[in-house]
Amino acid sequence: MPVIEVASPDSLTSRARLHYEDLSLAQARTVLFLHDWPFNRQQWAYPVARFGRGYRTIAVDLPGFGRSDLPGGLVTYDRLARDIGALAMVLGLSNVVVVGAGLGAAVAVSLARCFPRLVGGLVLVGAITPRWSRGDGFSQGIRRQEIERLLERSETDWPGLAAEIASAFCYTSVSSVTRQWLINMAFEASLYAVQQALIHMRDADQRDQLAELHVPTAVFHGAHDRFAPPAIGSYLAEHINDAELVYFEHSGHAIWLDEPDRFSQELTGFIEGRVYGNVLPPPDVEESPGGGARLPFEQIATRPRRGPPRLEGATGELYE
Repeated sequence: MPVIEVASPDSLTSRARLHYEDLSLAQARTVLFLHDWPFNRQQWAYPVARFGRGYRTIAVDLPGFGRSDLPGGLVTYDRLARDIGALAMVLGLSNVVVVGAGLGAAVAVSLARCFPRLVGGLVLVGAITPRWSRGDGFSQGIRRQEIERLLERSETDWPGLAAEIASAFCYTSVSSVTRQWLINMAFEASLYAVQQALIHMRDADQRDQLAELHVPTAVFHGAHDRFAPPAIGSYLAEHINDAELVYFEHSGHAIWLDEPDRFSQELTGFIEGRVYGNVLPPPDVEESPGGGARLPFEQIATRPRRGPPRLEGATGELYE
């Protein structure tokens, strides 16, 4: 299993590094997983293990989380997206299905806007985009005071807050070992990144960016999500062109842990039916790892590229 680190162009002066895991290099279809606050790539361990049997799967530690170094400057969705875009450029990726949860979903929206050649499809899971907090003209989010409470707890009782988040992550019952696993992921993050990301999550507004998304999009949302109200998922489905809303009736925020089989089936159906166009596959199809079927990659007409990506470095230079 290759594990590689690459320089983050947004942090060139500090020589910060991104950490990621890249499986199944021989596979033509690629799925990129972006994790939630305050965890790391390991939150996707089960989907990566399953989809790694039939797809190239890449899971990234966002800057400041997991094994990735601290980002240079403030933590914002666009800065995180530029670092992920740099990684994709190093790997020569295009037409990738990006799966992002919570914070990762907001970064995925910025990634699709900044790197249109890279993203072939979006799956927004328990998204906190376009806004997490309620604001003028947006009543779907949570109260700003709730985020302020999280920020204060991170400054005074980070271990207790990490345990609280891990306990509320799932709707179905999970073992104490699983909860401890999630807590350990949170402890790998830099507390600076945890707090700076939380401040941006509180204040960010991506409503204007939704109209710029022109790729197949699926919105996965748990009916019992305690972090991102289901109303946010409905808003996304209404304001992203041709977006598909999928409710998971027996899930909280961590849909992939609450309903793993259905999550895999819905994700496979989206990848093969919406992104690669296999709506009605012929009898001689391949079996898909999440259930269902797909055409051999050689028979798929891939999405045309829509212009070169632009990557801005820490001092304003552009990387093509």
